[in-house]
Amino acid sequence: MKRTILILLVSLAVLMTALPASAGAFGKAKAGQQWQLGLTEFKSGNPAGAITYWTDSSVVKYYADDPGYFFLLGSAYAHVGNGDKALECAQKGLALHPKDNNLVGNLQWVRGRAYIILKQYDAAIAAAQSAIAAQPQDFNNYLLLAQADFSEKRYDQVITAAKRSVELKPSPNGYLLAAASFWKKNDPDTALRVARKGLALAPQNPDLLMLVGRLNTEKLDFDASLEAYSKAEAVHAKDSAVSVQYALYFGGKYDEALSRCLKTVQDAEDGRVGVTLMTIPQGPPAVATVVPNSPASEAGLLPGDWICEVDGQKTYKGAFHITPLMTAEEVVSKLKGPPGSSVTLKILRPGKILRFDKTLVRKTMVFSDEANEFALESLCYIEKKDAEHALAAAQEAVKLKPSEFWPELALGFALLQEERYDDALKAFDTKTTSPTASLLYTLAHLQTGRALCYAGKGNLQKAADIYIAAAGHTDRRYVPGWEQRSSLLNLLAPLAKSHADKAKQLEGEGRYAESLPEYTQALQLAGTEAEAADLRGALFSAASKMPTPPELPESARVRVVRGEALMKDGDLKSAVPEFNDAIQQAPYIPKLYYNAAILNGKLKRYSEAIRLMKIYIQGAPDAPDVRAAKDQIIRWDLEKERLKANAPQF
Repeated sequence: MKRTILILLVSLAVLMTALPASAGAFGKAKAGQQWQLGLTEFKSGNPAGAITYWTDSSVVKYYADDPGYFFLLGSAYAHVGNGDKALECAQKGLALHPKDNNLVGNLQWVRGRAYIILKQYDAAIAAAQSAIAAQPQDFNNYLLLAQADFSEKRYDQVITAAKRSVELKPSPNGYLLAAASFWKKNDPDTALRVARKGLALAPQNPDLLMLVGRLNTEKLDFDASLEAYSKAEAVHAKDSAVSVQYALYFGGKYDEALSRCLKTVQDAEDGRVGVTLMTIPQGPPAVATVVPNSPASEAGLLPGDWICEVDGQKTYKGAFHITPLMTAEEVVSKLKGPPGSSVTLKILRPGKILRFDKTLVRKTMVFSDEANEFALESLCYIEKKDAEHALAAAQEAVKLKPSEFWPELALGFALLQEERYDDALKAFDTKTTSPTASLLYTLAHLQTGRALCYAGKGNLQKAADIYIAAAGHTDRRYVPGWEQRSSLLNLLAPLAKSHADKAKQLEGEGRYAESLPEYTQALQLAGTEAEAADLRGALFSAASKMPTPPELPESARVRVVRGEALMKDGDLKSAVPEFNDAIQQAPYIPKLYYNAAILNGKLKRYSEAIRLMKIYIQGAPDAPDVRAAKDQIIRWDLEKERLKANAPQF
């Protein structure tokens, strides 16, 4: 498509110099001048300026019957975000019935881009398919189709279109769309492999780096996520700085995380103009939000405005294929300065095609978007046992963004550290919306905080109930949550011991069925894997002494039935927590471990499958399928080796 665009530009320029004599010398000269001025603006990265010249009556007069003219004009409208005008141009060009398939494909591409801008995704999909029919070898058309399908959450179709696109011409955007779709399909391993292929083409692509960081965060590989986020920060990717801070915190590197938070807080004391920025697709840095009563608000800036220049420095170049000269983060850094100093911006307002200069006077401001960084500062102080600073930072975070996950979490732990248990519970119990809802270990962290409050109030059983409900989502790799878990289990140790002692007493009296719930309670509060292994052994021993094998409790049976139904429907991942809950409620039933092991094996979670199968063998050493279970472990070990050596190809 890019080559076709260049051909059209040259052809139209040539045609402009060869207008028929009957057109009139004056009209011909004016049209040619307006066209060339617009062409210069378009090539220099000012599609709005090109539109101004190309819609001059003299140009329209001579090109009203040229579909190539409508393609270029429509492209310019698409680049400034004016979907209605872009669509109008594409429709006019197609109504002229161009014979050239490349031109037809290009017009359909503009039509598809217009529909995406207008959020009419079904129509965008149809236009992209028409573009593909006209230009089946143009990778851009498949990218357009993938983008439209992604907006409609048709992830299988996105993967198909993106795969065809990269077969024709490997591109970072093709791999990005595919990787994001695998992620949405709950296949983070394949998503990572595909994203890394994109990074092999473009090692500094900010979107791919941020996606790799997020995927590794969800996998609890915080060293890998920190590496990706740090690289993204080096190219000033949006949100990369705060992502680095959280990766440091999740990995237990509190001093480094705190140092960066304090620098951010110090930056907030600089003079600013009151905008947050974004980088729009195929466009320059643009205004995302405008803070009320800020210098930007008083100057009349609006969300969506393009920032073309900062103090005379251009932020991008090019027209159809825009090349950023500054990232949004770099522009933000240039907008900061001493309070009272000024900065001059050249602004383009898409849609209305306005271009104007504004001089803004900086002033000290704190944005609500910085709430999470104040929250993280507080959480780091909590780990360093600095209650005073922890509470002050948490209160600032909640002030900026009340009822948000991280500010409320920080406030809850800060109040907990001061032994204000009822106030802490109010913070923890606030109906928050977590920005990391898929990161269940962070939600388990909050539940651990609630449990610590009840333990501090002396209600150990309530604390244990809360902890047990969330324990399946704790993981030692998420360091802050694991450390808080250790503190809680230390407080609950007397309760765990009382259950274990009671279980041994009942077992000694031959009351084996009654000992099982006590052993189960003690197992659920085990502080180490060694303790857990000993308690499971005691459970299995007590169960084996019963005249008849213990029955599955009704609550656990419900979980098993739900899990089996989900497996039958092919929703294996949703079945996992069902079987895990059944095991937690009845850890003395060996078959539950076997079923969970097989399920994890089907999901290619071989390490977990092997662990569970070994527990099954421990619990049922004389079962007729023990030999088969041992052989299955051997096969899973082999599959682990193969998985590393033969990663699925995209």
